[in-house]
Amino acid sequence: MTVAPESALDRAARPFDPHRQCASDAMKTVVQETIEQLGGYEFHHEIRERKRSAAAQATYEAIVEAIVCDLVHRELEVPGGQVHVTQSNQVLRKRSRYKGLALGKTLPDILKVMAADEMGFVAMTPGQSEYTVKDQDLTFAVSGKQTCLAAGRKIRTRIEIHNLTFADLGRSPDEEVIVLKSPKSRDDTPGNLVEYLDTEETMTQRQQLQVVNNWLRQADIECNIPNIDLHDRHLKRIFNNSGFAQGGRLYGGFWQRMGHTERLASIILNDDSVVELDYGQMGLLLLYGIEEAMPPHGDLYDLSEYGIPVSCRPGIKKVIQAAINASKPLGRMPKGARKTISASLSLATVLAAVGKRHPLIAHRFGAGVGMLLMRKEADILVDVLLALKDRNIVALPIHDAVLVNGNYETEAKEIMIRVFREHVGLTPEVSVEHP
Repeated sequence: MTVAPESALDRAARPFDPHRQCASDAMKTVVQETIEQLGGYEFHHEIRERKRSAAAQATYEAIVEAIVCDLVHRELEVPGGQVHVTQSNQVLRKRSRYKGLALGKTLPDILKVMAADEMGFVAMTPGQSEYTVKDQDLTFAVSGKQTCLAAGRKIRTRIEIHNLTFADLGRSPDEEVIVLKSPKSRDDTPGNLVEYLDTEETMTQRQQLQVVNNWLRQADIECNIPNIDLHDRHLKRIFNNSGFAQGGRLYGGFWQRMGHTERLASIILNDDSVVELDYGQMGLLLLYGIEEAMPPHGDLYDLSEYGIPVSCRPGIKKVIQAAINASKPLGRMPKGARKTISASLSLATVLAAVGKRHPLIAHRFGAGVGMLLMRKEADILVDVLLALKDRNIVALPIHDAVLVNGNYETEAKEIMIRVFREHVGLTPEVSVEHP
C-alpha cells in the first residue's frame, strides 16, 4: 500500500467529493488507463472469482472515475493535498439520494487496489483521524474516523503528461441539488441530511436549479485570482429544520467563498467587470409583506425619531436581524452591535425604539421567523436568476444579492424590483456597488 508522505499528512484534508466526473477527452483517457491497469492487477492477483455484471462494471467504473477526478482536483488545488472519506459499512451500505455511486459498499476494496504498491494511483492513510464537518455547502456531511487520500505517483504523472486543469473536471448530472437538513445542534453544527419523498414542489425546484446550473456552466466567467476553480459554479438549495418551508438558500460557486471586495475587484463576466446589486432592508420588507402592511417612509433602520442617533444604524441593523432570527426575545446585544451603539444605550432601549418604529410587525421579533423569511428570499433569488437568464444576462447569486456585468446594471435592477414586487407586493430598494 502506498502511504501518503509526511508533508501531505500535515495538510488539512477536505471531504471527498463523490460527484466529480470527466469533462474532457484527456480526463477520460486518464480514467480509462486507470481502469485498465486496475483490471490487470485484479486478474494477476486473482482477486475476483467471476466477471462483474454489466451493471456492476458500470458502477465500478463510476467509482474509479470519481476517485481519480477528485484526487486530480485536490492536487490542482493544493499539491500534495488530501481528501478524507469514510470506509464505514454503516454509511456506505445505506441508500441515500445525496451520496452518489462513489460512496458505495465496494469503495474500500477499490481504494485498496488503487493504493497497492504496484498501482500507485492513491496514497492512503488508514482511518485514524476524527473529522467534524461544519460546511453548510456540503451535500453529504461526514464525521468520525476518516481515511485520508492523496493523489499517488501515477495520478500526479498523468496530470503533467496531459496538462490537466480544472476545466477537465465536471460534476455528475445526478447530484442532488435540493437538500434537506435537520435542525442545527447546540454547538451550531449544521443539521444532518434528511431523506425525503419528492413532491411536485421539490421536482419544480430541482428543475429550476438545473436550468440555472446549466446556464452558469456555459457562461463566460473569469477571475484574476490564481488557483481558483472557475468551473466551480454548481449551486444547490439547502432547506432547514427538516421541512421545505424553511431555508432554501442557494449555496455553492467559487464566488460565494470570496470576500465582498475581492469579488468586485477580480470577477469578470462576459469580458467586463461586475457590479453587485443588493436588496436593502429585505428582512423587514418581507415581514411587512407577510402582514400585508405598508412600511413607514424612509430608512427602516433609522430610529433617530426615538432618540437613537443615526450613527447607530449598523448596530441597529444587527439588532433587528438578530430579533428576526431569534426564537425568543433577545437577551443580549448581538455580536458587533456595540461597535456603533454606545454603552449608554441599553438593549431594552433599542428594542423599544424598534417596536415604536415598526408596530405592525413588532410581534414577529423573537418569534423564530428567520428561516421562513429565508425561504421567501431564496424563492425570489431563484426567480431573479431565471428572469435574468431569459434576458441573456449571467448573474452570480450571493443570498440576497447578485453580481452582473456592469453593462446590465439598469436592466438587472429593474428585474430585481419587479420580481420582489410580484412575490411580496412591496417595492424594494436595490443598492448597486461598483468595483
